[in-house]
Amino acid sequence: MSTAQKAGPVLVYAPDRGIGDLMWHLPTFRAIAARTPEGQVVLVARPSSRAAEVLAVEPSISRVVFARHFSGSLKGVREVLDFWRICREVKPRSVWILEKIGRPAQAAWLAGVPERRGFGLGHKSQEQWLQGPFLPKAMRPDHRLDKLAAFEALHGLKVDSREPGLLLDPKAVAAVKARFGDRPGPWLVLGVGASEPARTWPAERFAAVSTALADLFPTVFWLGGPGDAPRVKPAIDAQPLAGRDILACDLPLDQAAALIALSAGFLGNDSGPLNVAASVGRPAVGLMGTSPVPAYSRWLSRLDGGEGRIADISVDEAVLAVRTRFTEEAWGARDIPTA
Repeated sequence: MSTAQKAGPVLVYAPDRGIGDLMWHLPTFRAIAARTPEGQVVLVARPSSRAAEVLAVEPSISRVVFARHFSGSLKGVREVLDFWRICREVKPRSVWILEKIGRPAQAAWLAGVPERRGFGLGHKSQEQWLQGPFLPKAMRPDHRLDKLAAFEALHGLKVDSREPGLLLDPKAVAAVKARFGDRPGPWLVLGVGASEPARTWPAERFAAVSTALADLFPTVFWLGGPGDAPRVKPAIDAQPLAGRDILACDLPLDQAAALIALSAGFLGNDSGPLNVAASVGRPAVGLMGTSPVPAYSRWLSRLDGGEGRIADISVDEAVLAVRTRFTEEAWGARDIPTA
C-alpha cells in the first residue's frame, strides 16, 4: 500500500447546489485529481447537485459524499458537525474547499486533516483554519468561473480548457437508443424545465418554435422533470403534426444526458440540462432570465430578454437563433463522449 493510500484520499468540497455549477467545477476537480498519485478525489457536494448521478462514470471522482443542507438557528453548528463527520469517515489527507465559507474549514481543522485549502477572499472565518495561498479580497464580486481560474493558477493546477467534457454512461446511451432509436433525425431537444418561474419560458412558445422548425427537425423532445409534464403536455397535444413532439420528462438524469448527446442541438431554459448540453458538446441555445449563466463553453450561446425577463424573448428570436446555428455549424450526429 502506498503512502498516499495509507494517509487517506484527497477531499474536494463544492457546496453549490445546481448541476450547472457542478459542470463549471469539473475541470478543477480533474486538475486536483491529476496532482494525486491515485488520480482521483472524493467529492463532497450538495444533494441537489445530483453529483452522484451526473459524475457516475467520471474517472477523476472515486466517490461522492453528500453534505446536507441545514436551516434554522443552529444551522452553523450543524454544518460544522456534518462536515466534521464526513472528514472523520473519509479520513482525508487533504481538503480543498472551492468556496469562501468557514464552517467546513473549521470542521476539517477539528478533524485533524493535515492539509486544508480554500478560496479565502479575505474572509478570516475561513482563512484562520486553512493554509494559503488565498484569493484576494478584491475578487469577492467576481463570477465563480473567474475565481476558479485564479485559484487554479494560484495553486499550480493545470487546466487546459474550461470545457467540462462530461462523460456518459454507455448503458444510458444504449437505453435511449433502444427507446427512441426509430425516431427520424436530426433530433432537437427543448429544455422546458427550470428551478423557478422567472427562468421558465412559456410552453406555448416552445410549441411555436417546434412548429417553425419542422423543416429542420423531424423529431422534437420536450425534456424536463416529472413535475413539468402536466404543464407542457397540453401544448404538445395541440401540435399540428401528431407524434413529432415527444414528452421526455420521465427520464433519469443519465438518460436525459444521453438523449441530449444523441440529438443535433438544444434550446432551453437556464437550467441543468442546458449546462449538460454544453458539457457533452452539443450546440445549446439558452433562454436566460434571472442571473444568466455566462457563455463559458463554445457550445453555449445565450438569448437574454433583458433585465432578467425571460418572457421578453420572442418566438422569432429563438427560431432565428436555432436556425442560424444549425445552418452555420451543420448540426448533426457527433461522437458521443462515453466513459
